[in-house]
Amino acid sequence: MIKTKICVINPATVKGFEADVYMEAKKNISQDTDVIVVTVDKGPASIESRYDEICAAPGVAEMLKKTEDEADAFVINCFGDPGVESAREITRKPVVGAGSTSMGLACLLGERFSIVTVLKSLESISSEIAYRCGALSKLASVRAVETPVLELEKNKEALVENLVKESMDAIEKDGAHVIVLGCTGMAGLAEKVAEGLKRQGHEVPVIDPFAAAVKLANNLAQLKLSHSTITYPKPPEKQRNW
Repeated sequence: MIKTKICVINPATVKGFEADVYMEAKKNISQDTDVIVVTVDKGPASIESRYDEICAAPGVAEMLKKTEDEADAFVINCFGDPGVESAREITRKPVVGAGSTSMGLACLLGERFSIVTVLKSLESISSEIAYRCGALSKLASVRAVETPVLELEKNKEALVENLVKESMDAIEKDGAHVIVLGCTGMAGLAEKVAEGLKRQGHEVPVIDPFAAAVKLANNLAQLKLSHSTITYPKPPEKQRNW
């Protein structure tokens, strides 16, 4: 039996997270699906700005071209969806971004949602993603734990506490009905945040963006669905240097 295969592309150059990404992906795919995890060779160490996203996009495209024959669908492992739109133009296989996927799911689960991300400076980027995927009207707020991406692993217990605190404020002050964790570096924490909120009297969905993206990629591949070539036409042939 031929298995479905998902390729997770890490758009930042730090390679030390591949094993953890692989384990998280395995938790969220069906038994008849395999996963491979690859990391770009060139780009930023982490993605926390529009500039980082632009620097990451060429590496995402290059890695997708290298692995296209090995996979049935691709996940770009970053909430900011760097390179997702352009990657969809160079392959007929589904390319899934964590940010747009989790926001779309949030719209199905409640009236309004809030994003709890790493840095407040990412608020406008998160809002832009919400606009592109049609979710902006349901975005209640963007809050942050003010912890850089590369420091998320240092103290998971404190991180969860901060996520619960900001999520509480999003619910009680901003009117959120659903919480979206705004960084794939927070993978595996959604359940703990949901438990913390429940202890405070709020039983609401908390979405893990990486899990949502992997599951969507898995389902799209098995349904043999991909993005419209009208929306994402193949780029014209020409010389491109970078």
